Amino acid sequence: MADQFLSLTDRQQLAKTLSNVYDLKMGPAARAAFLETAGLGRFVPTVNLAAEAPRTLAAELVTRLEPFGMLPPVPSQPHYHALGALVDYVRQLSDTPAADARLMAEMMVKYQLIADPAYLERLQSEYQIDVAPVRQADLSLAPPTDPPAPAEEPDFEPVVGDQDALELIVNSVDNFIDIDMLAGAIYTAQAVGRIELPKGRAHGTGFLVGPNLMLTNHHVFKSKDVLTSAVVRFDYHANADGATTQGRVYEFQPDFYVGSPDTELDFALVKIKGEPLADYKLQPGDEDLGYLELLRRGRHRGYLLLAPRDIVEHERVNIIQHPNGNPQKVVLTQNYVLANMSADRVHYLADTQPGSSGSPVLNRYWEVIALHHSGGAHPPQKASNNLQKVLKGLYKFNEGIPIRAIMPKIERHLPQK
Repeated sequence: MADQFLSLTDRQQLAKTLSNVYDLKMGPAARAAFLETAGLGRFVPTVNLAAEAPRTLAAELVTRLEPFGMLPPVPSQPHYHALGALVDYVRQLSDTPAADARLMAEMMVKYQLIADPAYLERLQSEYQIDVAPVRQADLSLAPPTDPPAPAEEPDFEPVVGDQDALELIVNSVDNFIDIDMLAGAIYTAQAVGRIELPKGRAHGTGFLVGPNLMLTNHHVFKSKDVLTSAVVRFDYHANADGATTQGRVYEFQPDFYVGSPDTELDFALVKIKGEPLADYKLQPGDEDLGYLELLRRGRHRGYLLLAPRDIVEHERVNIIQHPNGNPQKVVLTQNYVLANMSADRVHYLADTQPGSSGSPVLNRYWEVIALHHSGGAHPPQKASNNLQKVLKGLYKFNEGIPIRAIMPKIERHLPQK
């Protein structure tokens, strides 16, 4: 949660002005609809919509929204602070008096309630506002001048192994997951970051394989020349209450690069300036602890373990990623290896999107068994009609590079056990 930042005078004036909004003078249903339309539906269950006095409700809304921070970004929509979404919505209402609309615009500018400098400049010009900002939005999360451009993924033709067995597995209801598996997901996610090129523009995903070593795709970083313009953002995720964390940003070292072209092993090994997980180093005796206990103690190895072993058809795989550059997601269920095709390719079912390139493909022990490099293919034409019906539109076909193929190329750079 962010801190409170409004001055006492502004907080009181804002609550007073909001209390004059027509919908806030109505009953709970109208008030709920008002918040939904303003993009604040998540707060409907948490505020007292039955408050008798509109001023009481208005004050509660300001108190609740102010420390919330930035709302999760919505494609093609302004990236508002929670309070900014309310203030700007009221500003734009047709029945808002001109003086009140100007006050709303002034609040937007003064407290930088939207991560969009151009938008704020337009408000300043339209309302002739001459006020210095007293806080700054994180402009690294501002909408880019150009739309996000995740690295283009290579094409591939998916292959399915034993179709009858796969059909039975996909149709099964065996979705039980041990609690330690969830702890493993959180533990592993700490070593996965969103790659941005340039800063603020999502480009792919990468993960730590050493204290300051990151593995991603070659089609994300085609050469070391782009490293000076790129950063990686760790801990970029949405909290349980919907607030998006801004994460921690690290630059890359421009003088280290090991890679293989897209058509071969499609990997890039790069170095980060600093060690992102240095504050959580394992202590003596921690090596034998489970993920749940490691989380309780705030410990981490500092990187993910690579497993250069054979991949078994139909085994489950987990993927931690930044699909479309969004806050970090994990795919845990209904993800299966389709075919262990060859020495350097494996196909699997999973939900991925552009921006997921460079994500770790993990086994049940949270070891990295493959590097995700392409997804979204249609079911193979050779699949049975029944399997086509089961899979089409429900699951995405993906291709990864087995770690066993990459390991000989990078082993000498990895930490020694």
